[in-house]
Amino acid sequence: MIQELLKTTEAQFKKKFKSSDTEFKFADQERPPTGIIVDNPLFEYILDRRFMAFGRFYLTYGKKGSCKTSLFFDLAKLFQRNGGEVVWLETENAADLDYARKQGVDTSKLVLQHPQTLEEALNLAELYIRNLPKVDPDQTTPLLICLDSIAGSTTEYEQEQTNNITDMMPGSHARILSRFYREMEHPLAQEKCIFLALNQLKEKIGGMSFGAETPESMMGGNAPLFSSTCQWKMSRTADLKKKNDHGVERKYGSSHELVCKRNKLGREGNMQKIVFDMYIKGGIDWYSPLVKILGENYTDIIARVSATNNTWKIEGCRYVDDAGAEQTIPTDDGMHERELGALIARSDDAKNVIRKAFEIPDLPDDTTVKAVEADMKKKRGRKKKTLDESDNQE
Repeated sequence: MIQELLKTTEAQFKKKFKSSDTEFKFADQERPPTGIIVDNPLFEYILDRRFMAFGRFYLTYGKKGSCKTSLFFDLAKLFQRNGGEVVWLETENAADLDYARKQGVDTSKLVLQHPQTLEEALNLAELYIRNLPKVDPDQTTPLLICLDSIAGSTTEYEQEQTNNITDMMPGSHARILSRFYREMEHPLAQEKCIFLALNQLKEKIGGMSFGAETPESMMGGNAPLFSSTCQWKMSRTADLKKKNDHGVERKYGSSHELVCKRNKLGREGNMQKIVFDMYIKGGIDWYSPLVKILGENYTDIIARVSATNNTWKIEGCRYVDDAGAEQTIPTDDGMHERELGALIARSDDAKNVIRKAFEIPDLPDDTTVKAVEADMKKKRGRKKKTLDESDNQE
């Protein structure tokens, strides 16, 4: 019965909505998501996948100084390593390119723009997404677009000189963002593109809370929260300091916590969190914290006595040394977190052991990926309709 019902409904629907992309199929015919492979077990733990899904919105939020832009720099490096491009829509006019270079970003391949309003930033993002079918018809180049940030942007209403500083239009950010996320969901879904928004978290004055959590709020309404595949809450937990050659204590980095508050493709919630160190020179160190987590919770993989004594326990895991030769991770030597982490970073065998322990699903096979890409190409590049256009016109 259901097959006949589906067939009849499809014929009537397509007659009424001639340009619709709506498919009539069973759930097991749905293609899985694909994306840019991160090759980083600790970040994969947060994603609960081995990739960041293409065609999706992502949201990172936290208080000032929580490392949101540094995480964007790390993702920018990921895209650049994989032949991708990066667009940074920096609305706060506070970009520090020296810091970006110290983090390892190739700024010669980084598009940096300073939109003067939120409307400008979102229109730029829309144009980049809608122009992808024209400039990259074969979908060979992944693209990361970062809005930095929602809280740092002003609306055109706020910029008007006829308004004084006390004039307000409540909800203007939320209305603009809601329209953008709704309108761009379908065109973005057909592209090898990821839209990352950064937002600042503030304490909600007079707000009610339940349990130990402080009431919090963000500018921009609920659209970024509802539409984002992943929501990452970031916080700085400590500064990393050491004495320089003059005996003066100086900051060289910081420690951070990343919690996956929402994940449409995997696990989420306060239990889904990691900690990592971020260095001013070099960026995020994912592997030393990975060694620590394994040593504390997965003792069948790493035996941890102290930060200077961590022993890998799985025999036969190969890695590639500086000379390009294949070696085996020793199982009888105690190593420092960073030393063992560096070996794991070069070992596909070790990463696969960790992924299995973290229960991270395998990547889609090549045939499936090609089928997904073919579907995306078929649907992409639809022109934006005007209000007087109708699917029923003959």
